[in-house]
Amino acid sequence: MRLSELDPLIPLNELREALLKLPKGYSFYEDELVSFLSRRRWPESDRRIDRTTFWRWRNDNAIEHQKVFSRLDLLKLCQICDHYRVDGTRNEYLAIMKKKKEVILNK
Repeated sequence: MRLSELDPLIPLNELREALLKLPKGYSFYEDELVSFLSRRRWPESDRRIDRTTFWRWRNDNAIEHQKVFSRLDLLKLCQICDHYRVDGTRNEYLAIMKKKKEVILNK
């Protein structure tokens, strides 16, 4: 499966289901991922996410990979992309992530 074949605005649930059908260990290259995220972030234009933004999103999600990304990485990056697409701020996103970590630690 190529990300370029997918509708960039595919809901996360449907994207997750499509990704589960891929072989275990399937990965995506950075360029393909950035192109998909750019189309998801700005579906009405040809704008492209710059490297600094991509690295910040990657760091905000504790993704340490450099050039190859897993299915879970893709889902995490789509989640942050969706947050920014609806005019969310970085502080709001970091607060959401902090709250999720607290919930996991309290279980």
